[in-house]
Amino acid sequence: MTKHYAPQIKVVGAILLLKLVLLALIPLTGDEAYFIKWADNLSSGYYDHPPMVGWLIYLMSFIHDSIFFFRLFSFMAAITVAYAIYKIAQLYMDENRAYFLFLLFLASPVNILMSLFTNDIPLVLFGTLGTMFLLYSFHKTNTLFYAVLSGVFLGAAFLSKYFSVFLLLSLAAFIFITYRTKAIKNALIVSVIVLLAVGQNLCFNYNCCWNNIMFNFFARTESHYNLETFGNFVLNLLYVVTPWAFYFLYKSRKNFVPSELLTLLTSILGLMFTVFFLVSLKNQMGIHWFVLFIPYLFLLFSYLDDVYLHKLFKYNTVFTFMHIAILIPLASAIHLLPLSFLQSSYYYEDAVFAKKTKETCEILDTSFKDKPLFTIGYTNSSMLNYYCKKDAPMIFSNSTFGRMDDRAVDFRELDNKNIYLFNNREMKKEEYTNVCKDVDVHTFSMENATFYVTTCNGFSYEKYKEHYLKIQKEKFYRIPEFLPKGKCYFDDRYEIE
Repeated sequence: MTKHYAPQIKVVGAILLLKLVLLALIPLTGDEAYFIKWADNLSSGYYDHPPMVGWLIYLMSFIHDSIFFFRLFSFMAAITVAYAIYKIAQLYMDENRAYFLFLLFLASPVNILMSLFTNDIPLVLFGTLGTMFLLYSFHKTNTLFYAVLSGVFLGAAFLSKYFSVFLLLSLAAFIFITYRTKAIKNALIVSVIVLLAVGQNLCFNYNCCWNNIMFNFFARTESHYNLETFGNFVLNLLYVVTPWAFYFLYKSRKNFVPSELLTLLTSILGLMFTVFFLVSLKNQMGIHWFVLFIPYLFLLFSYLDDVYLHKLFKYNTVFTFMHIAILIPLASAIHLLPLSFLQSSYYYEDAVFAKKTKETCEILDTSFKDKPLFTIGYTNSSMLNYYCKKDAPMIFSNSTFGRMDDRAVDFRELDNKNIYLFNNREMKKEEYTNVCKDVDVHTFSMENATFYVTTCNGFSYEKYKEHYLKIQKEKFYRIPEFLPKGKCYFDDRYEIE
């Protein structure tokens, strides 16, 4: 079989090799640094999402703590997902076609997109493995063993991101439609194990202001219909699936005859498209929203006529090399070109900070090593945490994102103290006079970029409470009455009605 697909295997090998180069070249991103900060502050849960990515980074850090090493998880996850597609396909079709889907996935742009180590990577990895073992529990002899494995991986997917709920509901519908009472034993085993993961997350939320629930279902929601967000959904869908794949699926529509595989894919992709369509009418959606469901799109491609399946491989390969041809030179330019090349850009300060974070740390350590240093955004906070090995929590921000520092910092303890704020963007004195008794703005330069450190003399907790904490209470901690009242660090510290 491998001899039959020797040209395609060579193409995939070249893509994987170039992907490793890309992993080494891409600078640390704010989201990755934020998840590393999770790992540095190990917890049963975090503000934004369930904790799995933080737990994985924590375990990996015992071996090495470089970002390249962390990204190797993403590299291996993509290969494992492709292999799971192959093993699922084997249950329903001949070996050659199943193996070709394995190669097709690795030759497609989604393989390149699965480069950064974010919470979407364990989500798609564990979700796909959970689906594979669930199907094995119905098709193989050792049913109980595979049911247990399915529950473990689907539970891990739930602890990666809440998108997994859509997959779990789809699988439940598939089991009911296809197997009915024959699946009761397997379904119970899987359900009990998944519910253990759900229980763990509910326990965390109950004792931490319902953080994940408030963030994902309230703080991030919009209240009006928006054609722009719907258009963004359509463009992302076209990008992920590709227009030619839609065309090939249409041309091969005669192959879509009722079968167990088609029921599985209809259950999963049907619910996904319905939910995403409704969400897109009000909320902005990124490409990462689709990641969990991409393996099932590739299984859908198994229905293509042979000629279209091979064309899809060819076209996706070209599209992937286009990505590589753009991304590797861009990532290389970040390392090789002088920063002055970007000096006229609005993002020049961001570029200098990203490239010179270690040098920035040295300057900050010289002047503020033992002083309470804060940032005004979660990206800077996370980058300083990784490069400086220094906790610089986020403050003076009402952003929806990166609010794990709300739990880490008790602002009452800062009352009447002098604190220091770092930012790589301009900081104006009048922005902080409503909270500080006196404000001094200092600057230092690096590569002709000006960085700011503002001294807030006499931080006033009462004023900070009035101008910031009350807003945060309303936006992030106004827990609905239908949720049972548990512990909330925010309410315990600050008396805000």
